[in-house]
Amino acid sequence: MKRLLAALACALVLTACSDDSSSTADPPTPTTSAPSDPTSSPTEEAESPEEFVRRWVDVDREMQNSGDTREYRRMTKGCEACKGVADQVDDIYRAGGYVKTDGLQVKKIRAGDADSNGEVEVQLDVESSPTEYVESAGGEIQKLPGGPVSYLLTLHQSTNSWLLVLLERLAA
Repeated sequence: MKRLLAALACALVLTACSDDSSSTADPPTPTTSAPSDPTSSPTEEAESPEEFVRRWVDVDREMQNSGDTREYRRMTKGCEACKGVADQVDDIYRAGGYVKTDGLQVKKIRAGDADSNGEVEVQLDVESSPTEYVESAGGEIQKLPGGPVSYLLTLHQSTNSWLLVLLERLAA
């Protein structure tokens, strides 16, 4: 039971909701390249690491509140900690439980330069909202208080976006 609670606490700390006004990164906006000729169609520009992190934060919050882990798993293929979070959410909803959270407010995103492997390290500073959850149908309501949290994310470049391949919580 303690292992389950520890995994859930980790999962719930990762809930997500961005606050664009206090972040150092601009909010993501859909962008297209100008067509080279009138018959060509616009192509989507590559997503920046900051845009990816904001999208991941939103997907994470939605996953926790809905129990649908599919998009989260696509974005985090290869990330063992992320797999654990998604597995925990699946377990909770499969058992008839739920998670209610407003997620994280992004305070700051600092992305480094890509290395020779196409990977970028990103420091993410957030404020976690209070969270309520029930592990299974008829279970006791549990609460997490929220608070400031910092993470180090390793992103691997893919076609026009990124994959989150490593997630580490930084010491306070």
